[in-house]
Amino acid sequence: MPIILTQHYSPLDRVYQDAEYSLYHYPRVYFTRVEAYDRFIYYRPLGKSSQRHDSRHYFGHGVIGPSFADPHRSDHRFAPLVQAQKFPRLVGIRDAQGLFYETEGETAPQFQAAVRRLSETAYHRILAIGGVTAASIDRIPSTEAVSAFYAPSTASLPPRDPFRRIELIPPGAGYIPRQTELNVYESAALQERARADHQHVLALIAKHVHDRGGICAYNNNVDLFADFGNSTLLIEAKSVTDVRQAVDRMRYGLGQLADYGFRYKEDLRGARAVLAFGQAPDNQTSWIADVLEENGVGFVAKIGQGLVPLNDLGRQLPLFKT
Repeated sequence: MPIILTQHYSPLDRVYQDAEYSLYHYPRVYFTRVEAYDRFIYYRPLGKSSQRHDSRHYFGHGVIGPSFADPHRSDHRFAPLVQAQKFPRLVGIRDAQGLFYETEGETAPQFQAAVRRLSETAYHRILAIGGVTAASIDRIPSTEAVSAFYAPSTASLPPRDPFRRIELIPPGAGYIPRQTELNVYESAALQERARADHQHVLALIAKHVHDRGGICAYNNNVDLFADFGNSTLLIEAKSVTDVRQAVDRMRYGLGQLADYGFRYKEDLRGARAVLAFGQAPDNQTSWIADVLEENGVGFVAKIGQGLVPLNDLGRQLPLFKT
């Protein structure tokens, strides 16, 4: 059944760790209302801190993927938006006759509920008014489809985001909205950031960095940038919820490291590339460590409660120097 997802724009108005067009964060009260592969329509409410041109409008749509637990709050979950797209035209809450699109009548929607069920007829009517056709729905890129291969930006000047110093790994995706819309690869990366093993391995790395006198930073793209003064590290973490995905995770991580190494070359100051897994690959794919070694990438993983280097370049990292 289609649903409405309420989405504040300003971080000042949000109490959840959403990443627009990528990730939806919601409390227990909505657990039964959000199901895998539900279709959704975005609704923008009035903000307390500011109002936008799209306030009190429906502005986008897509498909929700299988949700997963918030590693920090057991009464919250994250839902990845595996397909998401902006409407060509904003849709107001009422039609020309003054009736509410959402309820198909004079009764106002329950705007206080962030997640609301929607009839099939109301769903298709809002899409049609928003300029969405069946053909355009079929063309929406999917984060699930690109999860095995990362394609660097083809723009002549790929988008950049300022680095922000951190003491602790931010919950969720740690994403700060910007004016440009996310592409499918950025969206897939943000969805992964919120997963438990991704968060845990980055927290371990950050502790190693701080224990050795280094500082940590990140941005909307880079998972972690470690600066020890005389050396720097560009760190990309990969969630590995299924060890059968380890090779795909390695390929995806290599693509990201190459992209970010080029995009932020001046900021990174010759940083060594590091790929970190939320768990080690199994014996059948342990050769991943050699592939990364040949490509000049240090390889580390969370094993048990510790951080372990898995190739020679990993063992040479300042993370493990006493």
